[in-house]
This record gives sequence, structure tokens and C-alpha cells, in this order.
Amino acid sequence: MTGNSADTTEEQLNLQSQMAELARVLPWIERLGSQFSIPQSTQYGIDLCLEEALSNIVVHGYRSKPDCPITVRFASPREGYFVFVIEDEAPLFNTVESPNLPPIDPLDSKHVGGQGIRLLRRFADKLEYQARPNGNRLTIGFSSARSSAAKD
Repeated sequence: MTGNSADTTEEQLNLQSQMAELARVLPWIERLGSQFSIPQSTQYGIDLCLEEALSNIVVHGYRSKPDCPITVRFASPREGYFVFVIEDEAPLFNTVESPNLPPIDPLDSKHVGGQGIRLLRRFADKLEYQARPNGNRLTIGFSSARSSAAKD
């Protein structure tokens, strides 16, 4: 499969709200990368964003309560575009409307955390949030064209 418009197969990864479960994400991304020809630079952004969003759900959304469901769905609706939809049953939290944080001061060692939303906004091409009756839905889109053109 090459990720072209005929390949709209959706794949799903079901996780429980445990940090150890996040170890399953990178191998899944690597497999999808191989199957859908996702460039390495795009895979890096995908992994970073998913790890950040999922760890925040586990730690903050579910408050480290184990065995709560998290579902991550993948689709490639067109060549070079990859969509991940994360659904949980945690209290509502709109990532998209969260305020921007001030820039990181590398000399401020006491300021740890709070940068996940900044990473999502930097690496993702699309962020969309939907409140659901029983939780949250975060859609994160990535374009391989953007990652190959970005020279940060």
C-alpha cells in the first residue's frame, strides 16, 4: 500500500491508561510508516505528538487511574496525508483552545512541563477537538509535504 486515495483503510490501536502502554505506540507508527510510505521526518512528528497527547491523557485526564480506555485511529485519506484520531473518556479538555504558553527559558530549570500543546501545534498540520458525550476526540493531521519542506 502506498497511502494513495484508494487506500483509506483505517487502523486502530486500543490502549489502557497506563504509561507502559505507550511503548506500543512507536512500533505501531513504524509499521504504519512502512505500510503507507510515511517519511521518517513525518514519523518523528507523529510519534512526538501522539506520545505527548497520550501521556497527558493518562496523567492529567485519567489522573493515572489505570485501565481506562484510549483509542487511536489512523487513516490516510490521500497520498502524503496522515490522520490520527484519539478518543478517551476523561474529563473534557480542549487542546485546540488552550492558551499559548510563554517561550521556554532554557535557564529556568524549575519550569518543567506544559509544553505539549506547543509541540502539537508545531509538528501537526491539523488539530481539531470535539467534545463527546463521554469524553474527548482529538484529531491530528500530518502532511509529508510539510515535513519534507520544513528546515527548522
